[in-house]
Amino acid sequence: MAERIRRAFRESGMSLKRLSDLSGTRYASVHAFFTGERDPQLSTVQRWCDVLGLELRPVRRGKRKGG
Repeated sequence: MAERIRRAFRESGMSLKRLSDLSGTRYASVHAFFTGERDPQLSTVQRWCDVLGLELRPVRRGKRKGG
């Protein structure tokens, strides 16, 4: 998902500041994610996806226990 967010951001042509403003998240959080310094919280990722027009949805991985 991180790569999809980065790609959508690059394709959007917006600045980190603009993404920060539109998503209501701190610039430091946006910058830290895009420079690889830190992973954001899920709620922050949801805000960025909303701004970038991406859908954040759960994905099942592997087999479930008992099934």
